[in-house]
Amino acid sequence: MQIQLHPITKHNWETCISLKVQKEQERFVASNLYSLAESRFETTFLPLGLYAGNKMIGFAMIGKDPKDGVYWLVRFMVDQAHQGKGYGFAALQIVLSFMKSRYDVSPFLLLGVNPENGQAIRLYQKAGFIHTGKVENGEAIYRLGIY
Repeated sequence: MQIQLHPITKHNWETCISLKVQKEQERFVASNLYSLAESRFETTFLPLGLYAGNKMIGFAMIGKDPKDGVYWLVRFMVDQAHQGKGYGFAALQIVLSFMKSRYDVSPFLLLGVNPENGQAIRLYQKAGFIHTGKVENGEAIYRLGIY
């Protein structure tokens, strides 16, 4: 399964904001519309469309915390119509490879996840993320060693 990343631009932003998670997952992830707005003010945030062939099937946003220089996987979602098909893990691997190749990433990167979001936690743990024991803004912080 070939997953590609493409920047969110004036040509695909409407497709991006039309992507939705399942109803019961909505409380776990900010909307893509909110994320795109956030990326306009958090200038280190890079919003990316996750594509399978010519179809956008998900969204990710990566960024660097300006306070400590640590890179974060700020957002990650797969559209409800494409969940359960293996896209999530494949796309996560592509995003992580992109971050390693493009940025001077510290020896680790972080993400925050709602502690009740078992599906996302299992995905991140499968990719090697480990819970740090910290909770910030109601989210459990996970860390992935890069090098």
